[in-house]
Amino acid sequence: MTGDKTTLPPVRVDVAFKERLARYAASQERDVSWVIRKAVEEYLDRREEGADGKDLDR
Repeated sequence: MTGDKTTLPPVRVDVAFKERLARYAASQERDVSWVIRKAVEEYLDRREEGADGKDLDR
């Protein structure tokens, strides 16, 4: 990743999910945004490598 940063549209989640995410981030001594980026990156890597571009969730 380069030094360039941008923002994405807001993502709506329920309160329980948000609290769970915050607890996990705190337990890892990371910002919530770091946890989200890492999770999305890992998800995309798995999908791109294993599905030849197919969206397995559809």
